[in-house]
Amino acid sequence: MLPLIKRIDSHVHFYTSEDLRRVAGSLPYTLPQPHPLTAYLDTLIDAGITPTLINNVHLSILPDSENVFASFEELKSLQTTDPLRYGCVKLVGTIKAEPAYATQERLSHPQVIGARIVLHDARPETVADTQFCDGQWSAFYSRLLPHQHLHIYAKEAETNLCVLRQIPRDVRVIIDHLGTCHRKRDITEPAYIALLAEARDRGNVWFKGPGYRTSVHPEETARFVTQIVCAVGADKILLEATDAPHVGTDNQGAPYSDLFDLSKAFNFVDAVANNVSKETLIPVGQLLRGASGQLVS
Repeated sequence: MLPLIKRIDSHVHFYTSEDLRRVAGSLPYTLPQPHPLTAYLDTLIDAGITPTLINNVHLSILPDSENVFASFEELKSLQTTDPLRYGCVKLVGTIKAEPAYATQERLSHPQVIGARIVLHDARPETVADTQFCDGQWSAFYSRLLPHQHLHIYAKEAETNLCVLRQIPRDVRVIIDHLGTCHRKRDITEPAYIALLAEARDRGNVWFKGPGYRTSVHPEETARFVTQIVCAVGADKILLEATDAPHVGTDNQGAPYSDLFDLSKAFNFVDAVANNVSKETLIPVGQLLRGASGQLVS
């Protein structure tokens, strides 16, 4: 019998073939394969890994986050059917941060911990000065509960910074993929330094892994994590995530799905954390999941 290894996954996407049918033919690229919750859990549990906390994050290709709410019901059914196998799993969700969609009713669901803005490769000059701070967005921010956060994904550090500066300072923020997906610009990129300085000044901004969208090489990703730790604080990093099912390609065009599966993704964040720990003497566990109690529990 395999020894049980406890893990959290602070960023994963669950969706079914039915979810994908809703957007079939509307995207300029091939749809990913379905990634249902049950198959994900069974893969981990059969490998001796116990997922104790999972965050199902809004998937950008879908028009809403109904798949997130469906996953809550799917897990409830699994736990009713087989409590010994699935009973220790806690599932939370991050829904689409669209003012018309993120209503008080949806945000009040006890498993919803936040809402996500997705900008992908949007350039900073495309972010209007009041795009995220007009009346509708202000009303949305007021609906966020004290334990909930706003989750931002943009590949450009400067784009993340443009959005962050529009968000009320009392709103908790998580920035995806360590704040940049452009490793060649290095940790000395002025926009990246400014983003970390803004995060430090606010005091309620966290940076989340897994980090392979910054670089697929753990030692390179570790440099960005170390920069975050030094500039913002060791309590503002959360590395343990898979970003499954590993959609998209790296900067050389290699599909992430060819480079990572669940085990390799966890091995990657372990390697990043070990590199950072050697440099900073911060415990590996703190780097992997030390902020999870504040953000995804």
